[in-house]
Amino acid sequence: MTRRSFRTTIVRRIAIALTSLSAAGRVAAQRAPDSTRCDSIVGSRAAIVDSTSTAIFIFIEQTDYDWLAVDRGRMETRILRGFSAPRPFRLSVFEGPSLVGGLRISSPTDSTGVRREVSIHGTYRIELSRAGPINGPVVVRASLLPGFDSAMVRAIRTASLMTNALNPPFGGSWHLQIRVSTDSLDDSRRLAEGMFPVMLVHDASSLTRRQLSFPEAARADDLDHGEAVLRFVVDRDGKAALETVEVVRASASVFARAAIVALSDQTFHPATIRGCPVAQVIEFPFIFDDRDHPRRTP
Repeated sequence: MTRRSFRTTIVRRIAIALTSLSAAGRVAAQRAPDSTRCDSIVGSRAAIVDSTSTAIFIFIEQTDYDWLAVDRGRMETRILRGFSAPRPFRLSVFEGPSLVGGLRISSPTDSTGVRREVSIHGTYRIELSRAGPINGPVVVRASLLPGFDSAMVRAIRTASLMTNALNPPFGGSWHLQIRVSTDSLDDSRRLAEGMFPVMLVHDASSLTRRQLSFPEAARADDLDHGEAVLRFVVDRDGKAALETVEVVRASASVFARAAIVALSDQTFHPATIRGCPVAQVIEFPFIFDDRDHPRRTP
């Protein structure tokens, strides 16, 4: 298993476990905006400051070490042919800052903000054999765009039913991860393209910064400091959408796991457009420091 797939597996397992816990508390003392008014404002042409041609790219990687590599180009072509974008293709998630800082709540009547484009990211996984799909396709990283993930799952499944022409190893299987993003990756292919609006967005910001518990496993490895940066979507309620969590970087896997656990207690002020909340992708750092803790004697 590659380092990337191992890290993704850790994220997925912990995120699934966390979704069964109680969600982080709602932001106190906030007056909920009228949803009908917000839907009309966010979707109105008056809120659009520009538009841009945005491409959606697809990339397939083989996450096992079988020496008979999958024909990615053929598989991607089949997914492209089977993909049908949802109608209407509604924007719902915006790009955000690389790292979110402290609390910054804007006035609901303030029309200024930062120009932000729509964000489309999704990750899907499937295991294939000569007979077709063994496991999956499953959504590893949800896009949160209405109808998009189900459309991708259908396209991947349709493509996987023709795997006999791809000549997988006899008696073996392939483990594939399919990534979709508005960011172009090496050797990625264009899945779709369209004109998407650019809007003035007040970026999401953190409301709580609780003391992080230093992981015992790190102490056992004689570590006294570490950090992890997570990328995820802050939804319209100011909560981290755990099904969107990705590890951007971490000084050790133990800190990545501890950061994901801590994320369930983190609350945010959601991004807004003209005072109305919208979902936004952010990157958020978690820093663990244990240098004042008494060290164990050998």
